[in-house]
Amino acid sequence: MIKKIVLENFMIHKRTELELGPGVTALTGPNNNGKSAIVEALRCVATNPRHSLFIRHGSKEARVSVEMDDGAKVVWIRKKKSAGYEITLPGKAEPEEQFWKLQGRVPEEVRKILRLDLVDLETGRTVDVHVGNQREPVFLLRSDSDVAAFFAASTESAHLLAMQNLLKRRTAESKRRERELEERLSQIKSGLDRLARLPDIDLQMKRARELEQTAKISQAGIPILEKVLASQHALSGSLDTKTTSATILKTVDSPPKLSKVSALEGFIRHLESLNRKQSMAVKGSAALAPLAEPPKVFDTPLLIDVQTQLKAAADDLRKAEVRSSSLHALSEPPAMEEADHLSGMIDQILTIRCRSNRLYRWQKILRNVVEPPAVQTGDGLVQTVADIRGMSLRLDRAQHALKDLESRLETVEDDIAACIDSLGCCPTCGGELKTEEFLDRGCRHDA
Repeated sequence: MIKKIVLENFMIHKRTELELGPGVTALTGPNNNGKSAIVEALRCVATNPRHSLFIRHGSKEARVSVEMDDGAKVVWIRKKKSAGYEITLPGKAEPEEQFWKLQGRVPEEVRKILRLDLVDLETGRTVDVHVGNQREPVFLLRSDSDVAAFFAASTESAHLLAMQNLLKRRTAESKRRERELEERLSQIKSGLDRLARLPDIDLQMKRARELEQTAKISQAGIPILEKVLASQHALSGSLDTKTTSATILKTVDSPPKLSKVSALEGFIRHLESLNRKQSMAVKGSAALAPLAEPPKVFDTPLLIDVQTQLKAAADDLRKAEVRSSSLHALSEPPAMEEADHLSGMIDQILTIRCRSNRLYRWQKILRNVVEPPAVQTGDGLVQTVADIRGMSLRLDRAQHALKDLESRLETVEDDIAACIDSLGCCPTCGGELKTEEFLDRGCRHDA
C-alpha cells in the first residue's frame, strides 16, 4: 500500500508531499490546483511515458517519489532526454538500484514494488484499473468502456473471486481487530476510572490560580510598604540627629562680648613687619658672611662723613615719619601680660565662628524642609506587618499546594499520554490522537 507521494518540479507542483492515511484518501479543491497532476504522477511512475511534458517550466528534471508502507521507496526521474528509476529497499537510507536507458519500459523490480500493472484484455488492449482519468473514473462502468469489458470477461472471473476472498479476509481481520480494540478500550476505561476526575482537577487548578493571584497582589504591595518603612526609618534617624544636635547646643556657653581690636591689629601688624625685617636682616647677614672684605678705601674723610651723615639723617627721617604716622592714632600700649587666656579666647572665637557658619548652613538647608510629620503610634503598622506575615504564610502554603497540584497534574498527564500512546488513534472515529490536543479540548468526533 502506498504511504507517501512526493512531487518535485512536476507540472504545477514545485514540491508537494502527500501522506495517505488508512482507507480511502479523497483529494478535493478548486480547479487548476494540481489534483489531476497527482493522479498523473502515479501513472508516470507505473508506466514511464516517453515524453517530457511533465517537467515544470524552468526546471531541469521532474521527480515523483512513492513510499510504500513496508519502507520501500521508488523514485521516478524524468529529464528532458531520458527517464530513470531509483529504488530504496526497506531499512536502507540510500538508493540501492538505479535504472536508465529504459526506452519507455518499466523495470520488473519497480513492478513488484508498486503492483500497479496494466491489465491485458481479450480484445488485445490494455486497461489501467488502478488510476483513472478525471472524468472517467474506474467505477463508472459504461457498456463501451475497456474497464467494463475487463470486469465482464469470463476469463477474469478468477480475479473477481480472488478479490472477493480478499474482501472476506479483510472483513474478518477488521472484525478481529475491532474486538481487540474494544477489549483495549475497556481496559483503558478501567484505567481512566482509577484516575482523578478532570472537573476536580479543574476546581483545584482554579483555586490555585486564585491563590496565585492573591499572592501576586500581596507581592506587589510589599515593595510599597518597604518604601514607607525606609522613609519612616530615614525620618526617624534625621529627627534623632537633630534632637542630639539641639541637646548639645544647649550645653554650649554664650560667646563672650566682643570688643574693638583695631589697636591690637595695628600693633600685631607692626610686630609682623619687624619680624619680617629681622628675618631679612638675618638672611642678608648670612648671605654676606662668606664674602671677602671690601677693598681698602682711600681717605676721603670729609665727603664720606657728609654722605654718611646725610644718609643716616634721611633714614632716620623716613623711619620717624613712618613711626609717627603709625603711632599717631595709637594709644599707649598696655602693659604686656600673659597671652594664654587670649589664645584660648581666639580658639573659642574660631570655634564659635565655625559653629555659626554651620548653623547658618543648616538654617539655609532647613528653610526648604517641611515640618516632620507627627510621630504616631505604630499599632497600624504592627497590624500591617502581622497581616503581611500572615499573607506570606498563606502564600507559602499556596505555593506548596500549587507544587503538589502541578506534580499530580504531571502524573495524570503522563498516565493519559501513556494511554494515548498505547491506543495510537481514537477508538471511536479512528482519528489521530495527540496528548496536548486531547488535554486542551478532548477528541471531537465528526458527525
